[in-house]
Amino acid sequence: MAAPRRITIIEGTERSGNGARGADIDVAAGPLAVRCRTLAGGLADGVRVVELIAGATRAFILPDRGLGIWKVNAAGTELGWQSPVRGPVHPMHVPLAEPSGLGWLDGFDELVARCGLVSNGAPDFTPEGRLLHGLHGRVANLPARSLEVVLDEERGTLTAEGIVDETRFLCHALRMTTTIRLSAAQAGIAWTDTVRNLSDRPATMQMLYHVNLGPPLLARGTAVEMAVAELAPRDDRAAADIPTWNTYDAPRPGRPEDVHFATLHAPGGRAAALLVAPGGRQAARLSWDTATLPCFALWKQQGGEADGYVTGLEPATNFPNPRSFEESQGRVVRLEPRGEVTFDLALDRLAGEEVAAARDAVRAAAVAPARVHAAPRRGWSPGGVAGAILIALAGLAAGAAAEQTGTPRRVIAADDSRRTLAAIGADGSVEWRRDNGPIHDLHLLPDGHLLLQDGWTRIVELDRDRRVVWEYDAAAGDNAGRPVEVHAFQRLPDGGTMIVESGPARILEVARDGTVTRRIPLTVDHPAVHSDTRNVRRTPAGTYLVAHERDGVVREYDGDGRVVWEYDVPLFGREPRGGHGPEAFGDQVYSAVRLADGNTLVGTGNGHSVLEVNPAGEIVWQLGQHDLPGIVLAWVTQVWRLPNGNTRFVNCHAGPDNPQIIEVDRDKNVVWTFRDFDTFGDSTPVAVVIDP
Repeated sequence: MAAPRRITIIEGTERSGNGARGADIDVAAGPLAVRCRTLAGGLADGVRVVELIAGATRAFILPDRGLGIWKVNAAGTELGWQSPVRGPVHPMHVPLAEPSGLGWLDGFDELVARCGLVSNGAPDFTPEGRLLHGLHGRVANLPARSLEVVLDEERGTLTAEGIVDETRFLCHALRMTTTIRLSAAQAGIAWTDTVRNLSDRPATMQMLYHVNLGPPLLARGTAVEMAVAELAPRDDRAAADIPTWNTYDAPRPGRPEDVHFATLHAPGGRAAALLVAPGGRQAARLSWDTATLPCFALWKQQGGEADGYVTGLEPATNFPNPRSFEESQGRVVRLEPRGEVTFDLALDRLAGEEVAAARDAVRAAAVAPARVHAAPRRGWSPGGVAGAILIALAGLAAGAAAEQTGTPRRVIAADDSRRTLAAIGADGSVEWRRDNGPIHDLHLLPDGHLLLQDGWTRIVELDRDRRVVWEYDAAAGDNAGRPVEVHAFQRLPDGGTMIVESGPARILEVARDGTVTRRIPLTVDHPAVHSDTRNVRRTPAGTYLVAHERDGVVREYDGDGRVVWEYDVPLFGREPRGGHGPEAFGDQVYSAVRLADGNTLVGTGNGHSVLEVNPAGEIVWQLGQHDLPGIVLAWVTQVWRLPNGNTRFVNCHAGPDNPQIIEVDRDKNVVWTFRDFDTFGDSTPVAVVIDP
C-alpha cells in the first residue's frame, strides 16, 4: 500500500501569519479523494470549497469561512439545509460590525457553523447602546491560515488539518486548530477543535456548534431524541412549544422560531442527540464530549420552506445569550496563558436498524427522569426569559402577536437593544418593521409622518411609506468637532424642529432648510455627552422643560436660556444604586411634561416612578415602583397625561415579566398595558400609542 499522501491546500507560515493559496486540486487514492475549487461570481466570488470524499461520504469544507462544514452527503442522504442565504458567502460581504449586531446572518447557510471564539450568543450591547459582540461571534467568518489534507488509503481515512486565528492587538489572541476526519467505512464526519490562548495573559472564550438540519430528515412527524436531564424554553413564546418540544410540524409560513435550552445525561462523558425522520428508518446523530460542551440549545425554525425550514442541534460551552449575561452566570471558558481546551464532535447518518439501536442507547443514557420546565428557567435566560440564539430576530416573522390588556391600541415603538422600530396593529400583528440606530425620542406628526432619531446624532422624518423626507445630523453642525449626542427633539408649530444637543448643552431651533434660527444655552452641573439631557418639550408658553438626566433635575428655560423653574428629583432618603433594571435606583430623570393646570408630570428614569408636582415643587400625585399589583416599574421614560385624566408611561428595562407601556387612572387602577418581547426587547424607551 502507498504511504499516506499529504495535500497542502493553504500553506501557513508563522512569520507572516498568512497562507499561500494553492491552485485547484483534484487528488484521489482508492476510495479517498480531495478536490478544491474557487468559486466565481456573486457573493461566493473567491470562496474556496474543499470537497472531501471517503467511500460513500462527501463533505464540503469552507476554509474561508472558519473551516465551516457547508454540507455533507452521507450514503445518499443530504445533511444540511436550504437557507434563504444562497451561499457560501464570502466573509467580505458579511457585515459583522453592523450596529444591529445581526450582520452574521448575511452569510448563514452551513450545516455546521462554529460560533465563537470570544462570544457565541445573541448580540451584546453596552447600556449606551454600543455593540460589544455581534450575533454568534467572528470565527465563522475568519479565513483559515493553513489547511492540509492527509489521505491514508491503507486505513481508508481522510483527515483535514487547519488553523484559524481570532486575534486583536491588546485584546485577545486565540487559535483554533481543527482536525476533520472521514472514514470510508462510515457514513458521517467527525471533528476536533482545540482552542489555545496564544497570549501571555489569561483569556476567556466561548464556543457553540450550530449544526443545522432541514429536509429530507426534517418534516412533519420528525422527532428529536436526547437523554434530557433538564430542559426549559428560552422565552415565553417557546414555552407554548414545551408540550411538543421534541417533535416537529410541517412548514408554516410566518411561524416564529422556538428555542429550548437543556443539559443532557452523558454516561461516560459523551452525549448524543438524534434527529429521526418520520417512519423511524433514517436519522442523523450528533454526539459530543460534555466535559467541555456541557450546554445544549435546540433551535426549531418551522416557518415556510422558502424562509429556511430547519432545526439546529447546538452543543455549547454556555447558553447562547449575550456574553455579558453568560459571564455573570460563570459560563465562559477561562484559559491560562498558553492554555487550551478541546472540543470533540461527530455527525453520523443512520439507517434501518442503526436508528433503533441508537434510540435504545439514548434512552438507556437517561439515568433519571427529565426535569422539563414549563417556563423559562432563571439563570438560563436573562431575567428568566428572552435572549438566545436569534433573540434579536424573535417575532419579526409574520404572525408574532403582542399582548395587550384593556382596549387594544395600535403602537409604534422602538427598542435600542434590537435596533428595531416597528408598528404593531391593534390585533397584535407586526404591520411593519425598520432597522434603526439608537433612539431616545419619537413623535407621530399630524400628517402621519414620523419624527425620530436614527443614531445618537441623526434626526429623520419618515413619510407614510417610511421614506426619509427630512433629516438633520448634529454631528455635521457647528460643534467644532466637539462630542455631541441628541436625546430630544420636537416639531414646532412654525414647521421648524427643536433639537437638543447633549455635549454642547444647548437647544437649537432648525428651519426646514437646515438653517439654525435659534440657539439657547442650557445649565448643566455635571456635564456628560451621553446624559446631559433626556427628553425635552416646549411648553405652550414658549418655555422649554428639560430633563437633565445626570443632574437629576428638571429645569424650565425661557428663550434666552434663563432658568425660570427647577425641580430636583428626590431620592426619598435612599442611596443611589447603579444599573438599569428594577434593582437599580437613582434620580436620572428621563422626561417632563407641562400639564394644562400648570403642574408638571415627571418620568423619573431609574427613580421607578411617575410624579406630578405643582409649581411649588410639591408632589400632588405619585405612582411608585410597586404600586401596581403584579407589575414592577424600572426605568420610567416617556410620560403622558391623557384627556380623560389617565396617565400613560413607558416602563423600560423592567424585564419581560412586566409590560413595556402602562396606562393607569387617577386611583392607580391599571386600565391598559402593552407587552411585546418578540418584536421589541428590554430596552424600549419610546413609543407612540394610537387610540381607537
